[in-house]
Amino acid sequence: MIIHPPQRPLTSTVALDSDRVTLSYRGQLARERQISHTLQHAIQPATSVVRDIAGLQVAVRCHGADPALRIGGDWYLILPLANGDLVMAVGDVGGHGLGAIEAMIRLRYATAAYAAEGHPPATILSRLNTLLCRADNETTATAVVATYRPSTGQVLWASAGHPPLLLADHHRVTRLPNPRGPLLGVFPAPPFTQESCQLLPGHSVLLYTDGMIKRGTFDDGIDLLADRITGVGGHPEAIVDRLDFDAGRDDACALMAQRVA
Repeated sequence: MIIHPPQRPLTSTVALDSDRVTLSYRGQLARERQISHTLQHAIQPATSVVRDIAGLQVAVRCHGADPALRIGGDWYLILPLANGDLVMAVGDVGGHGLGAIEAMIRLRYATAAYAAEGHPPATILSRLNTLLCRADNETTATAVVATYRPSTGQVLWASAGHPPLLLADHHRVTRLPNPRGPLLGVFPAPPFTQESCQLLPGHSVLLYTDGMIKRGTFDDGIDLLADRITGVGGHPEAIVDRLDFDAGRDDACALMAQRVA
């Protein structure tokens, strides 16, 4: 007589196979999230606080609207220069997905390269515009580039179709003049102008993308953003924490720099 081992019920086998598939999927998803997280920090940290750099305290945060990718087309740059100046920039690539991320990476690193070469903000934007115009796609972007000089407190900036900077003191928030400059990637050789102001000790300047602006009229959205930082003291990190990064239901980025010396 041949005795056969007891057979496992079919339902139990199916359940075990299903559990293995689930565990395998969860493991793969965890690995993909870890890779995404690592790449995000290599490309652009979502949150970064830099204390006392060139006489400024700086807080910056980027929020990607796509929860799967965790990064988007919005970007920032904080770069100390050899002459002691500090370059700060914020930009917004049109569109979403991997194409926007690819363009964001290209613009961010190009901005760093042009700034390191010693070019002023208007020239940096002009070169970024040429870079996009010569690309094989129809990518457009907005950006604002500013330099800060610690010895004088001067901020010099240029804008390409970007929302105006906000200047905050202890009592009020003021919109700074928006220099002339169109969207990047549209016209082959447009003029970009510059504006300047003096940042006094205790005063802050906010650079941001339109994802920080609540949907509605453009001016009302900026006013609502300004209201969130009006009369708020403390470190820029605490002020940035008050901002609504879901206001525009889009990628969003905000960079606040406060003069401490």
